[in-house]
Amino acid sequence: MALVLVKRLIERDAGRAPAGAVAALDVVFAVGVYLLAAGYGAHEVTNYLHVRFCADDANRLCEIVAFNDDEFSHWVFFAGFVTINVVLLALEALTPQRAVGVRDRALLVANALAVAAAIFANLALEETGADLPIIGAVALLAVALLVRRGVQPLALYYAARYGLGLVASVGYLAA
Repeated sequence: MALVLVKRLIERDAGRAPAGAVAALDVVFAVGVYLLAAGYGAHEVTNYLHVRFCADDANRLCEIVAFNDDEFSHWVFFAGFVTINVVLLALEALTPQRAVGVRDRALLVANALAVAAAIFANLALEETGADLPIIGAVALLAVALLVRRGVQPLALYYAARYGLGLVASVGYLAA
């Protein structure tokens, strides 16, 4: 729900963007929300089955459940995650937001630091698969938009939260 509200906040200035592009991004956003929810939902159900019924079993059914839990659901989740975040950044690029003052930038970065700590905990302290490159791709897109389009609130927030979380994780894992 929070991402929908962020999208609506960005879209309030959509009158300056091509209507067709905004409509197309709206459809892509809905697909991203579906994929995110489907991936998360598939993981939770198969995770329960995997732990409950397949802890010590190596039969074919348990292999399928494990694949759906550990691989497929994550790829669907990541597809939704990337889709949603790319759409939000694209909307912000199409509808530049009003200038953000120093105080607001500081608040965005402070909140981003808290989220970056959670990203660090997930990436550095748990077993991860494609998490690092996925987070890295979103962080690079946000940084590229900051460089290209100037400081926009969402790009700044994403660059700080994903970039700092990623840098801290890679530093920790490399040490």
